[in-house]
Amino acid sequence: MKALSRCPIAACLVAAGLWLGYGHLLAEQAPPPPVAVLKVQSPQPGAVVSGNLAIRVEVEQPAGASLPKRMFAGFGGPPWAELKNQDSVWVGEIDTTLVPNGSQNLRIVTDNRRVTATVGVTVNNPLRVWFADLHSHTSYSDGTYFPADAYSYARDVAKVDVFCLTDHLESLDENEWTDIQEVAWEANELGKFTALIGLEWTRQWGHLCIYNPPTFRWPSDPEAFYRAAAEAKVVLKFNHPGDGTKSHGGLAYSELGDKVVQLMEVRNPDEEKAFRRALRLGWHLAPDGSTDTHSPNWGNVRTWTGILAPGLSVRNILDALANRRCFSTGDRNCTVYFEVNGLPMGTIRSLPVEKVDVSLVISDPDETDSIAKVELYVDDELAESFEPKQPNVSWRKELALPPGPHYLWAKVIQSDSNSIWCAPVWITVRDSKQGGDQPSAPQS
Repeated sequence: MKALSRCPIAACLVAAGLWLGYGHLLAEQAPPPPVAVLKVQSPQPGAVVSGNLAIRVEVEQPAGASLPKRMFAGFGGPPWAELKNQDSVWVGEIDTTLVPNGSQNLRIVTDNRRVTATVGVTVNNPLRVWFADLHSHTSYSDGTYFPADAYSYARDVAKVDVFCLTDHLESLDENEWTDIQEVAWEANELGKFTALIGLEWTRQWGHLCIYNPPTFRWPSDPEAFYRAAAEAKVVLKFNHPGDGTKSHGGLAYSELGDKVVQLMEVRNPDEEKAFRRALRLGWHLAPDGSTDTHSPNWGNVRTWTGILAPGLSVRNILDALANRRCFSTGDRNCTVYFEVNGLPMGTIRSLPVEKVDVSLVISDPDETDSIAKVELYVDDELAESFEPKQPNVSWRKELALPPGPHYLWAKVIQSDSNSIWCAPVWITVRDSKQGGDQPSAPQS
């Protein structure tokens, strides 16, 4: 300090540094400025909501707090609805059909995100059928043209509701992978057209589509691939399985694989054999009708996938695929709703049931597309068959099934020989001698 005292400039600099450091400490310890408080008037916590949801938010302004300049409502992602200030109450509405049914948190966020509020609600909207092509290629692997061509053709020419390009991942480089993602993001039109990002994993053992992959680099060994898929929480589909005796290891059951593979291509009698073989072996799969086109006719071939979701959004479609709510169809506008005990196709019922109530609703706007035959299968056995000979069908029946696990699925054959395969519903019938609810299978 004696040396510093002989240098006034140095002493001043040290003192200034000490003061700045102390001032910074005081600033850190100072209480934060007050913020506004949001009070959600509508919806109420625990409300069951559907359609366009009206939102009202009151803002309390403590002394010294500034009011928000803008306010938004959303369910943790798109869609975000901007609210308007009307006499100190912020109002607006949000389309709940664009998020999956079930428990959701409605979040209210202001411009700086320091002021938020959350209300837990249950979303409950009717399921609709959306038509999709979930398997196709461009010149980035062994197809034609480019991703931008594929997505624009599928949306504007084929006019499918959902499209996913699935080029072989082994053929891609970093630039092509980036382009695929950017094109899919840009092609999305919330509520109008859903563009998914996908890849095809290609090995001699078998081919699988990957939906919503975070990377194009995946293990080549099937079990390692399954583990990576489980960690990434993606949706998988068995592609062109033939009759199921050779492809994908003969469809030998894998507990890990069953957790991560939700779909299988079923577009002809041979692939129906593979599908039925997989179900007998214990797989929980939904039939998919995607084209695997390598030509510039994306979404415009002779087979499609019908997907049951409340509305068109990426999160809705991925949720539907993850829960196997889909069917394979050779008819572009025929809608099918297959349910067991009110549960939509693809459901795995976790608790035993006492009764089995099956319903099937088919609707085709083309009067010439009459339904020639309907078949109901229980555990791979034909349980019911009838010939409606009309384009619209509404059928319901209660079945008496023995205690134990069962799976039920339906096949529809039109007069022009088009076939529709519905995803099963898996249930366990309670043994009346045991009583009580016992878990039967993992919940979908």
